[in-house]
Amino acid sequence: MKNLILLLRPQQWVKNMFIFLPLFFHGDLTNIPMLINAVIAFFCYSFAASSIYCFNDIYDVEADRKHPKKCKRPIASRAVSILQAYGLMALMLFLSLNLAFWTLGDSSMNVIGVICFYYLMNVAYCVKLKKIALVDVFIISVGFVLRVVLGGIVNDIVLSHWIVLMTFLLALFLAFAKRRPQFGIRNSA
Repeated sequence: MKNLILLLRPQQWVKNMFIFLPLFFHGDLTNIPMLINAVIAFFCYSFAASSIYCFNDIYDVEADRKHPKKCKRPIASRAVSILQAYGLMALMLFLSLNLAFWTLGDSSMNVIGVICFYYLMNVAYCVKLKKIALVDVFIISVGFVLRVVLGGIVNDIVLSHWIVLMTFLLALFLAFAKRRPQFGIRNSA
């Protein structure tokens, strides 16, 4: 059970807190019905992200087994079988889409649309696009923008261009900082 949870990477869910930004900047963070919608969206996005982590680890299993750190991941270390990982991947996507469909009322189809776009973008990212350095950082940044957009959709908050732009630029900055070696940027002493 522990390895199945590790495969889902719940520690990465903290990124999905960006879903709450529209609520915060709209001044409705204490509005309970709106907060509940944001919490549901948070879990919908988190479950979809965990499904993608499963897919990524399945797809990269052979490379991960040769990597000094990634070889300890549940699939690479054979603690979780590929069949179990596919089952968990499908379950998490099912939970994500069904939670949105059954709980978010009028916004459910828009939420499902955002999650499906995020999902397909990340499948393409795992299979091919993460190998293209500049595309890699842009996809990471778009993922953060989608979180903010989702937070606006579930509570019918119209986002300003500024929150979208600043989210994209902040995420782009962080992605470039994390991927410095790919761009030949060294630490200055």
